[in-house]
Amino acid sequence: MGKLLSNSEMLLTTAAVAKWLGISTRAVCLWAECRELPAMKIGRQWRFRQDEMQEWLQSARAEKVKNYTSIGRAAAGV
Repeated sequence: MGKLLSNSEMLLTTAAVAKWLGISTRAVCLWAECRELPAMKIGRQWRFRQDEMQEWLQSARAEKVKNYTSIGRAAAGV
C-alpha cells in the first residue's frame, strides 16, 4: 500500500502535469501507467503528488521527459 494522503497534500491532475512538463495529457497518462512518472490512480484517473513530481524532476529519471520536450519544441520551431 502506498503513502496515505494528508489533508494539506497537493494532488495534481494529468492536465496540470502536462502543462507543467510541456507534453500532452496522453503522454502523461502513458508515462504514469509505465511508471516513468510517480503517480497514483484514484478510480480511473491519475493523480500526482506535487512534492514527488518536484523531486522526480530533479532526478536522473526525468531526463527522458527533458529530451522528449526539447525534441518536440525543436520540431515545432520553438
